[in-house]
Amino acid sequence: MWPAPHAQRCRSQHSAACFWTAAFAAAATIVAAPSHVAAWTELHHHHHHPSGSQQRQRAASIELSPDLLQAGKAASAPAPAPQRQSRAGLLRVAAAAACACGVCLRTESRPASAMAQLVLPSAEKLRRFDPPRDKEFDKRFAGGMNFGMRDYEEAVAANKRKHFEQFFQALPKGATIVEVGLGSFPNAPFFGMSSAPQGMDIIGVDPNDSMEQYARQNAEAAGIMDPAKKNSLRIAHGVAEALPLDTGSADGVVCTLTLCSVLDPDMALAEITRVLKPGGKFLFHEHVLSESDPKFAVQQQKMTPYQVKRADGCHLDRRTLEVIKKAGFGSVDSEYFELKDFLYLNPTVAGVATA
Repeated sequence: MWPAPHAQRCRSQHSAACFWTAAFAAAATIVAAPSHVAAWTELHHHHHHPSGSQQRQRAASIELSPDLLQAGKAASAPAPAPQRQSRAGLLRVAAAAACACGVCLRTESRPASAMAQLVLPSAEKLRRFDPPRDKEFDKRFAGGMNFGMRDYEEAVAANKRKHFEQFFQALPKGATIVEVGLGSFPNAPFFGMSSAPQGMDIIGVDPNDSMEQYARQNAEAAGIMDPAKKNSLRIAHGVAEALPLDTGSADGVVCTLTLCSVLDPDMALAEITRVLKPGGKFLFHEHVLSESDPKFAVQQQKMTPYQVKRADGCHLDRRTLEVIKKAGFGSVDSEYFELKDFLYLNPTVAGVATA
């Protein structure tokens, strides 16, 4: 769902179910390369998850139903206007960046010096992977994703919890965690678990700026921003193929229902491995092409073009685990399983890889 996050993420392009939003630019970069920032602002001036089996099927196949967009329009109507939309707003935030941490809207409960720095991706990558977006579509889609994927998230909660426990166990206190395709932050409850390390520097990246209001609401509801936990949450506009972080800056990366919608899965995984520290962890949960039913796989392939158009780039026919395994991780602990009642989103791969 990316060049928007995946609609479930599929946030997260991400995200993503399938599969991340504040305008930013490092203060040093602004001073050293004003033309680069000008390119960034120009590129983004127009920018930028009921009960019953049958209802769950419809919710999981949001990309196939225009009803979701209508629901999202209603849900997002009273919400405040998205932040970081204008060039003036970007420059104002950039000018205020006296700290060395990258410029973004954020909620933080610790010194900026302790946070990973955000950086400006190259103008070439931005033009290639982060084209202008339809703001009205994004607004409706964000509302639909926030309210329309709840049954799906309930169905996968136990599996996600298992992998998040494994993920958090390997991370240090004060870990920098990047969620690619943050979307409306359906993973917030897991970040709020007692097993999550304290003092997390959470950076959500998503190309749909309208997701931020829901992400922050869900973070608050999950208790992530409890001052006693000393966590920080920053939400930056961006895409998986051009992550706004330095090489080796993240202890962990999370990506759920996002890789289905990125423009270039190989490039997205290359970026994820780039920003991870040696030994860093990558948690993934993605719907994929069926491995058990060839006839059903053919149906997924036939429906993919329609899905791409209606679900913000979401592909139903990707073999995401193969891409992850060839991305250069030291190890990949993964599983393939199939959900029930979620039609084309039933086939799923999930696990934790180590850089």
